[in-house]
Amino acid sequence: MQKLTNRQNPSNVLESRLKDKLELIDQIRADAVNDIESLTETFQHMTLVTESVQQNYQALLAQNQLLKSTLLSIIDECECGQEHRCDRCQKILQILVGNNPEQKLNPVLKYKTILTQIRKLG
Repeated sequence: MQKLTNRQNPSNVLESRLKDKLELIDQIRADAVNDIESLTETFQHMTLVTESVQQNYQALLAQNQLLKSTLLSIIDECECGQEHRCDRCQKILQILVGNNPEQKLNPVLKYKTILTQIRKLG
């Protein structure tokens, strides 16, 4: 008897491989589209968070400036003179100057340090 073999025609094998490859490509493209949509949502969320932080920081700066102005006006309205400040005015000036009046802050260096720390987090 003749043995029957169940072999696929070479053109069928090529067609099957091609279909598998096309399906895989479609899956990869669908995954890429989903990843891009997810990234877009993440960027939108990060934008909202950044805007919120910016608004809060601006409000904080405005409050800080108001507080400094108020403290300076208290000193200006005090009856003590510039040469002989009272204890209260001296305390206020000490607070406004900071703990180390001799140590000058370099804002650019401080900014770079903060940026470096933030970049290390990401």
